[in-house]
Amino acid sequence: MENYNKRWIAILYYFLDHKDIANGDKIALSVGVSSRTIRNDIKELNTLLVQYDAEIVSEIGIGYFLKINDNQKFQNFLEEIKAAERFRPLKNIVPSNADERIWYITSQLLIHSLKEKDLLTTDMLEEQLFISDSTLHKDLQIIKTILKEYGLKISNTKQDGLHIVGDEAKIRFCISQYVFNAKSNVIQYSQAFYEDIFDHRDIEIIKNILTNAIIQYDLKLTDIAFKNLNIHTLIMLKRSKGKQHVMYNHEDIQMLKSSKEYQCAYAIITNISKELGISLMNEIFYLSQHLIASQKFFIENVDDDYQYKDIVIHILEEIKETMHIDLADDLQLINGLAMHLNTAMQRVHFDMNIRNEFIDILKNSYPLAFELATIAGRTIEKSYALLLREAEIGFLTIHFGASLERKGFHNDAQPQQSHPRIKVALVCIAGVAMALLLKEKLIRKFGDVLEIVRTSPAQQVDEALLNAVDLILTTVDLSNLHSNKIIKIGLFPDEDDFKMISQVIQKDSEAEAIDYTTIFRKELFFTKQQLHDKYEVIEFMANAMMKKGYIDEAVKASIFKREEISTTEMGGLIAIPHAMLNDIERFAVSIMVLKKPILWDKQKVQVIFLLNIPKKKYQIWERVFKTLYHNLILNAGVNKLIKHQNYEQFIADMQLNVDTDG
Repeated sequence: MENYNKRWIAILYYFLDHKDIANGDKIALSVGVSSRTIRNDIKELNTLLVQYDAEIVSEIGIGYFLKINDNQKFQNFLEEIKAAERFRPLKNIVPSNADERIWYITSQLLIHSLKEKDLLTTDMLEEQLFISDSTLHKDLQIIKTILKEYGLKISNTKQDGLHIVGDEAKIRFCISQYVFNAKSNVIQYSQAFYEDIFDHRDIEIIKNILTNAIIQYDLKLTDIAFKNLNIHTLIMLKRSKGKQHVMYNHEDIQMLKSSKEYQCAYAIITNISKELGISLMNEIFYLSQHLIASQKFFIENVDDDYQYKDIVIHILEEIKETMHIDLADDLQLINGLAMHLNTAMQRVHFDMNIRNEFIDILKNSYPLAFELATIAGRTIEKSYALLLREAEIGFLTIHFGASLERKGFHNDAQPQQSHPRIKVALVCIAGVAMALLLKEKLIRKFGDVLEIVRTSPAQQVDEALLNAVDLILTTVDLSNLHSNKIIKIGLFPDEDDFKMISQVIQKDSEAEAIDYTTIFRKELFFTKQQLHDKYEVIEFMANAMMKKGYIDEAVKASIFKREEISTTEMGGLIAIPHAMLNDIERFAVSIMVLKKPILWDKQKVQVIFLLNIPKKKYQIWERVFKTLYHNLILNAGVNKLIKHQNYEQFIADMQLNVDTDG
């Protein structure tokens, strides 16, 4: 089977997803390379496409489009690519740049840790990747830095080859997060990929045993949590066969033994051992830990008391003091956060750096809620001396986002109408907290015409529910039902989703205009700057703001403190640093375009927006932020800003996005 350059495939898929003519800047931003690289790649890709009677045509001054002369030949080509991705995805798609190569090597190291007596050597990697010894050496240095974040190291011996060493729990977590739960677009996993690592019989047996035990012990897990538990159990099985076990101290053992989840874990381990003929009794505590950390608690009575209710009240006091936002009367928020902390604090205690696949979307779609969650994390750190990682802060963001929606904190809610409301069932894949956030967002947007009478997981949707409501809004495919009542929307609905719903219910919305020249100040617009790291950038921009009287020393210190808690890089060459505390009255945003990109935290950044938003102006923050995100990320405006570095053009583009969205 022919090997395919991964970046060429990404470019080809871009044209398949975007039927219109596309300019090089948009393609470059999507793929993550320069416009010049895109031009070269398209030339190379065309030498391949010509064999299948297709080509990417370039029209000067207009852009590129995909021209297919023989549809059957081209479809055969696509099937070849899909087959390569399904069958041994790590072997048939050759990495085309340093980032993909590093991902590939790291994944190979982790996968080989699951395979007994399967050596991985430097010679093997050099041969597979067509790279030199010096290039591999440089890549391994970068990989050592990546693994250091997980507390792990690389060892290279004659007997064992290249392999990963470190704490067993951290090795398992790293395998789960980096290989099986990675957000990388290098591959998409299929059943064939799992079966290349795990035995098909083991996969089926473990899935059935987990399902039965969770039902028997009445544990509440989302579909995503169950998938992660399944993966951790398969990894546990592989590592246990190699005599690798996670050790626990006496205090943790006693705590785990006293839980309901321990009884469930005992039943799971007993059944797996019986079915597969191996002893896994050393793994009971490890499985108990994961069951506790995966549980989702449901709100039954908002007046009930929960273990962490006091710290939540303290968090809300800090938010009121810091942000002038009072959420103290939202009992649903208080109890939702308290119940979430029941599991989150267990994860933090066992240093389980759980993955949050929604983190980037949450930061971009709910920036104000993310800031409230950041304050919550800081308060917990002070009270318990436990550091909440960004993923956990992301989960707290969901609760704060729902509360802000309930409070009508955003200023684009619609006036109430007198006509009868449409009865809606909401189907959500990602658990009760996410369903609650989605529900409140829809109520805020369409509350005058929609009444959400029920939220439900996909497996509970049937003809009876379909007949009982006027509309079903779902974030997951409902392949068992066919009806015009069913509308598929995103888990984080965007303007396209809202327009689609509006067309069904014949409802439009408007928002008050914002004068962006009063926010993005021309006197704070800096271009062609040559700085070396994020600290120099923030120092320069903050000092410029101080000279103009927009911020003081306390706000400047708060900007650096906020950056320590969670990186403000957004992807797409953009970072948006800002303060946690701000008592200054003047609203201003400074813009800097660097001469060359710098490594901000984990991503390259060239355009920086330093936000200065007074407490009294927080209500328009999300609208400004989302317009900024739409212009720069979704519409590739960052490339235009880097190319032209023109203030007037930037303001015009921001206003154009508002007019288009409206």
